[in-house]
Amino acid sequence: MQKAAQKLFPSAPQGLPYFLLAAAVFIAYANVYDNVFLFDDGLIILRNELLRSWQTFGRLFTATTIEGAHIPGGFYRPLQNIFYFFLYQTAGPEPWAFHLLNVALHAANAGLVCLLGRKLGFNLWAVFFTALIWALHPLHTEAITYISGTADPLYTLFCLMGLAVLLPDFTRRKFLLALPLFLLGLMSKENAVVFPLLVMSCMFLLKKDRLKPKTYINTWPLWLIAFAYIAWRVTAPHLDGPQSYDRLYDQHDYYNLKLYSQHFSYRVYTFLATLPAYAEILLWPVDLRMERGFAVFVSAWPPEVWIGTALLAAALAQIAWSRGQRGLALSWGLIWFSAAHFPNSGIFISMNSQFLEHWMYLPTIGLFLGIAQTLSDFLQKFKLPTLRYMAAACALIVAVALGARTYDQNMIWHDPFVFYKNIFKYGEVSARAHNNLALAYMERGDYAEAVREFYEAINITDTYPETRHNLALAILNLPNSETHIPQAIANLERSLEIDPNFYRAYTALAKIYAHTGDKKKEAYYLAKERELLGKPPSAEFPASN
Repeated sequence: MQKAAQKLFPSAPQGLPYFLLAAAVFIAYANVYDNVFLFDDGLIILRNELLRSWQTFGRLFTATTIEGAHIPGGFYRPLQNIFYFFLYQTAGPEPWAFHLLNVALHAANAGLVCLLGRKLGFNLWAVFFTALIWALHPLHTEAITYISGTADPLYTLFCLMGLAVLLPDFTRRKFLLALPLFLLGLMSKENAVVFPLLVMSCMFLLKKDRLKPKTYINTWPLWLIAFAYIAWRVTAPHLDGPQSYDRLYDQHDYYNLKLYSQHFSYRVYTFLATLPAYAEILLWPVDLRMERGFAVFVSAWPPEVWIGTALLAAALAQIAWSRGQRGLALSWGLIWFSAAHFPNSGIFISMNSQFLEHWMYLPTIGLFLGIAQTLSDFLQKFKLPTLRYMAAACALIVAVALGARTYDQNMIWHDPFVFYKNIFKYGEVSARAHNNLALAYMERGDYAEAVREFYEAINITDTYPETRHNLALAILNLPNSETHIPQAIANLERSLEIDPNFYRAYTALAKIYAHTGDKKKEAYYLAKERELLGKPPSAEFPASN
């Protein structure tokens, strides 16, 4: 088919496939720029004070993703923060600019997928259509259309760039050149720690002595960095991770994860059950959504676990059968998928979820390329150009269908009313989703509906200080607000019972008591607010002893 491509496009520039891939991405995501900030965008961007001034720029290199919103925890992803900083300084809090960043990163990654396939020696047509299908698959909307998903395309970009530097000969000099890209990947998202495994998978594919351990000796600098990073990442007390998830598991939306985290066998069963679920939405991506509930499997007998076990056994059988000789491309794709998905498997390190769509962003690259090259090799045996053209036409039809599905899926992220109602229509129970929908009603001025949604969230769980705080503000905006002041105070006090360090409740209480003329309580709550924010005591309202 490569010769056929040269006959069809004898004078086509070498950059044409990359241009077509980028164009396809921008067309499929052309309707995202009117979409608003959603979900964690409020914490990571709108309330992130570190994005607003050059005076705080230096803190972005050490801050967590939500530190700028004065929320404890978060992830260490400084490059995401830095990109957001420059966008905020350039365009302000305009969603279109942040959407453009994600779409541009995705377009670049589509080109790098194509480049990766070519450097691995795969068939030109197989590589191009694989990159096209991967780029247009609606499963990736959670990583692209969701603004705060930037970390996924960003760390993937540096992993793919690192591989582009190393391929095809993996010299020592190239390993030195790849180290900075690996570090940039780690500064983008924790999952970049799989880069050494991805490198070894590509060496397995290309090296003749792939079964000898000494073949991989040059990867040691990458492993040195990876192990040092892991040791720091899983022990840093100020970051979200295994070291802090006990607090997370006490919240209602995550209560089932406590049992999951305590039993290794449950994590294995649950991981196996996710495999057919991922396969289903990869093959038929129609029921895509965030806040997807996924059961914790506590035995090996449910059919989902059996199917997952069969899929895993088939993959292992293929890798063992190939022994580095037969069906090598497919074995490589399975190894890549396993390596890229391993951090999210939850087997050895429990996660904050069991199943997320954006976790498939990097793993599907190798899986798709491996399957496509295997099909290409199979078709080559028939030596029938017509059959290969038919395969190319089918691939194009699939890509167009997926692109259209992506275009439609983008609209689910258009505004909070569409977004959260899409979650609820699947019967998902989420206090966070009800709270965020209530905030959208508040922004629209529909405070009665906001109060109703806040109570829906509280009925699910009364463990979020934000919900009680937000409910108090909504109540104060109802008609006859003076009569609702005691109720608002009670909700704010409940917020502080849940989290005594929730500074916004102190701020709201100070304002309420300023309004009622209670100077003593106003001074007390202002002093507590300033203490939590690390500000010096006010001259007017000094901190109490």
